[in-house]
Amino acid sequence: MVAAICYAWLLENRVRKDRKATGDDRNECVMVPVMNVKREIMWKHRQAAWLFYHVGLDVNSLLFANEVDLEGLMMAGKLSMIVIGQDVLRINGEVGSQCTILTDNYCEDAYDLLQTPVLKKLLLAAILLDTQNLNSPSQHSMPRDAEAVQLLLVGSTPNYRKTLFDQLIQDQRDNAFLEALRQNYGKPPNESGHESEEHVAHENSERKAPSIHHREAIIQNTDNKYDAKTNKVSPKSEKLSSQGPSAPPAKANPDASRGKNKFFLAKWFGFGPK
Repeated sequence: MVAAICYAWLLENRVRKDRKATGDDRNECVMVPVMNVKREIMWKHRQAAWLFYHVGLDVNSLLFANEVDLEGLMMAGKLSMIVIGQDVLRINGEVGSQCTILTDNYCEDAYDLLQTPVLKKLLLAAILLDTQNLNSPSQHSMPRDAEAVQLLLVGSTPNYRKTLFDQLIQDQRDNAFLEALRQNYGKPPNESGHESEEHVAHENSERKAPSIHHREAIIQNTDNKYDAKTNKVSPKSEKLSSQGPSAPPAKANPDASRGKNKFFLAKWFGFGPK
């Protein structure tokens, strides 16, 4: 989930930067994460929900599988996808976390993007969880993971890594957190129900907009970790820097996003239109 969210944000910023450099402001594209589970299933993904709560994400800005007509968009030819973990951000035994690859991809040509506090904390938290706090004996931690963590820790206190990891793995029974679960994800689902454990991230338009006239992309996870698919909705595909992942364009329909505002993720991260 985290890789999908961060990938969408970073890719959106790169596309926006490229578009500004070329003076092409047509067919604006916005990347929006969509989780490929129903919203209430986040009760079963307690650690991810706790991470979102801990870093202060507005999870009401996220889209979930039952809130987006992905199949309809695909059937209409308005959507194409790139799978994180397959098409982009492949681990291949070289790293313990997809967020390490994501950090590497943007650390040189877009280092300033990695300084966004929420984004930085999400990437760092995901790497620490995936690698068990860079625990080498676990065989989940690789040298590149340690390098990415060091990069993301710049400006932090010496004990911040340990403190953050301890907070991430603590028992999530805080009353305020449980209340946030109810408010953000509704009532807990029936434990006997069967749900997919995939996760999706989706580029979408504004939640409250009656219609969508801009391009969008979808980023979809395919496993229980942080894999994602990217879909772009638009008449033409856009080329990105060779170091970053690219996604084909597409157009969204009015019912595809539960009426989300096309800049809601931008506002969430603080980079909305001026």
